[in-house]
Amino acid sequence: MNRNRITVLLAGAALLGSAAACDNSNLTDINKNPNAPEQASATLVFPSAVVGSVVQNRSTIEVLPSPFSNWPQHLAEYQYPEASYYQMRPTTADGWWQTWYTGPLEDLARTIRQAKAANHPNQVGPALVMRAWNYEIMTNMWGDLPFSEANRGDSAIIAPKYDAQKVIYDSLLKNVTDASAMMNAAAGFTYETQDPIYAGDVAKWKMFANSLRARLGMDLSKVDPTRAKTEVAAAVAAGGVTSNADNAQLAWPGDGVNDNPWYSNQKPPDGKGTRDDARLSATLIDTLVHSNDPRLAIYARPVQDTTCGSASGGCTIVKPGAYRGMPNGLEAGAAGTWGPKASRLGTQVFARKQPSYIMTYAEFSFIKAEAAERGWIGGSAAQFYRDGITAAMQQWGVSAADIATYLAQPSVAYKGGTAGLAQIGVQKWISLYTQGFEAWMEWRRTGYPNLTPALNARTAGGVIPRRMIYPQTEQSFNNANLKAALASQGGSDALNVHLWIDK
Repeated sequence: MNRNRITVLLAGAALLGSAAACDNSNLTDINKNPNAPEQASATLVFPSAVVGSVVQNRSTIEVLPSPFSNWPQHLAEYQYPEASYYQMRPTTADGWWQTWYTGPLEDLARTIRQAKAANHPNQVGPALVMRAWNYEIMTNMWGDLPFSEANRGDSAIIAPKYDAQKVIYDSLLKNVTDASAMMNAAAGFTYETQDPIYAGDVAKWKMFANSLRARLGMDLSKVDPTRAKTEVAAAVAAGGVTSNADNAQLAWPGDGVNDNPWYSNQKPPDGKGTRDDARLSATLIDTLVHSNDPRLAIYARPVQDTTCGSASGGCTIVKPGAYRGMPNGLEAGAAGTWGPKASRLGTQVFARKQPSYIMTYAEFSFIKAEAAERGWIGGSAAQFYRDGITAAMQQWGVSAADIATYLAQPSVAYKGGTAGLAQIGVQKWISLYTQGFEAWMEWRRTGYPNLTPALNARTAGGVIPRRMIYPQTEQSFNNANLKAALASQGGSDALNVHLWIDK
């Protein structure tokens, strides 16, 4: 994404704000400015929607202090550990909900309406795909939520009904399928260089749409394996991403304004922010050490203090230059002793230009590996598994020699059957580092890796959360629909409740 695209994004956001401020007013025609558009064009709004989506999904809900880095046990919190032991602040859910619906989802709704009105399928398609990505995350966080009536303020819908998660999934699968089918380079009217993901490359947007369809289909493997098989097989046949060059990602300019969110959050010298919350979880460190994974030195840094001192929760003395993870779920006093004793995140995570990943070739390869092992598609599960590991390592700059050495280990070699599914699940979990929400979703779906709940867990039964609490603001502004949604999902808003997709 170059500086010109950033400029366009900001211009689009300004126009959008101006249009929104005038919506549904009682002003007479005399107050209309004939020289200022009342609606920003899809070409201007779409870049804002994309960047807003990535910031929300790969920064706001991911960068610490965040549950979705802690719950799948990639990271652990040592300064503000509430998220690590499953205690959520209601205001956190409020902020996320508000940001999604008033930010990227509003932008995408406007983009879709305007692109449809102009009959520009190559602009409608990418917007449908980005909207599906947002809603997949949201419904897997909350379950039932406003969808069909969401962002319909122009139709005077201010208290939207909640759609069931199954209905939402049906719609999302149709949306990405339709998006792939409608996009055609010959039709023209793409977003061109103002597209922050693929610079108007329709072929790659089709690959992304098909890959996301495969993810959505695989999400159904527990609740509806027949539908999952159909959707995944069709998506693979339609053609997903074929290499890391096709990854759906936002490449940050690193210009001091538009930087990798992990850099913007972290305090100097690693970033320009104020935070230093994160340490690698003992679960991830131990997994990487056990398998001689070359990503260890990229994902993490050696500990500053090899001793244990007053550190609690299972500290073991290590040699200089070694790595050590922090237990998840320590309370404030105990957690605070782990700062120099647990591995910090690797410096590449904080690089100003480090991309934010939306969906990668590695993930698509692991989906194909699982589908092949289940007999849903043809091809070699073992080869797809190796492709996934290779792509995941190349994504972080691991050398070809180190990848070959890793794959040659008997413990890494693909075993097939139930053991093979476990291997795929663990490798996919490792590959989703810095994409914690997806790692948590995969653990909920597959049970891999076999995570032990955090110490001092606040959930009923001391279990790892399966969902997020609804925002308190809905109790004030949309209470009847919120109550209906809770009733349809068992009546409880607790973190330990399994959603429809997770049963």
